[in-house]
Amino acid sequence: MTKLYVLFRSVRAYDWWDYKIAGILAVAYATSMLSDTPLYQVAPDFIFLLVALAIGAVYVSVINDITDIQEDLAIGKRNHMARISPKYRWLIPTLCLAVGGFFSYVLWPDKLSLVLYLSAWVVFSLYSIPPFRFKNRGVLGVLADACGAHLFPTLFVVSRISFVTDQPIAMVWFISVGIWAFTFGLRGILWHQFIDKANDLQTNTTTLASKVDVRQFRPVAAAIMTIEMAAFLVMLIYISEPVLFLLFPVYFVLVGIRFKKYNQLPISIIAPQDRPWQMMMLDFYQCFLPMGLLVSAACVQPWAWVVLVIHMTLFHKIIFIMMRDFATVFRWGCSKFVLAIKSMI
Repeated sequence: MTKLYVLFRSVRAYDWWDYKIAGILAVAYATSMLSDTPLYQVAPDFIFLLVALAIGAVYVSVINDITDIQEDLAIGKRNHMARISPKYRWLIPTLCLAVGGFFSYVLWPDKLSLVLYLSAWVVFSLYSIPPFRFKNRGVLGVLADACGAHLFPTLFVVSRISFVTDQPIAMVWFISVGIWAFTFGLRGILWHQFIDKANDLQTNTTTLASKVDVRQFRPVAAAIMTIEMAAFLVMLIYISEPVLFLLFPVYFVLVGIRFKKYNQLPISIIAPQDRPWQMMMLDFYQCFLPMGLLVSAACVQPWAWVVLVIHMTLFHKIIFIMMRDFATVFRWGCSKFVLAIKSMI
């Protein structure tokens, strides 16, 4: 168990397992539900996508850490790859490339899915590895991360699920998903860069955030969020699952709970340095969206509940956190109510 935990930390799975994979799988579920194929029949393909995406994410995390070693050591930042002997560091990404090559072989003759899957690997290699190292090239780094972490993987699952369910790719769905994934990816990498701005300035890492004034960037952040939400609304209308619209008020209650109880300020990109914060829509994408889709499918499709149970098991952490927050405030509200009643007696 200890070795598994060390491996988990080394590949930085805590950065992407819950926070990226769950939302991308939600798009796979939604694409499947647009077809006439029962969800349980597509379950092996969901597992295939999960492993294929996870292998890519491990590769990204490891090469990013390896190529960041000198910069991280200069500022005293922990880097798990720095503790591994140089002659062994590249074993993990090499193994990932081999497994990724196998998955690419399995994808054939699904050409579009193959191109999208490989594009994510290529763009992240360009992002991290010298002499390209788009990470240090301002806007190129932002675009590369948004495409590699969100745009290409999300469009990949749309293409692959459309292929295995024998349905033509719906262009409205494909384009709206692409815009949503890209803008959400922009928010993710820009948030990360602004959080790391002080460190990047110290190490002369020329990210986009290191060259931008925070106050001047706020209108841009608002514009990115607006486009993202517009694209997501088109997605919701297209898949026409009423439960998702019903979950919106529940989500905003959760946002209000965290703001009131934990003083967490809702943000689009730029996080304050003097108080807790919460990234807007992140919980909806990674928890409410996949759960809402799977619960809706379980109500009308045989054996869809099996996919629901597996998803809840794999991504139990974010579900637990959400339920904990609701339970905390429920107990707090009950105690306030009891006090109010006692004061009236």
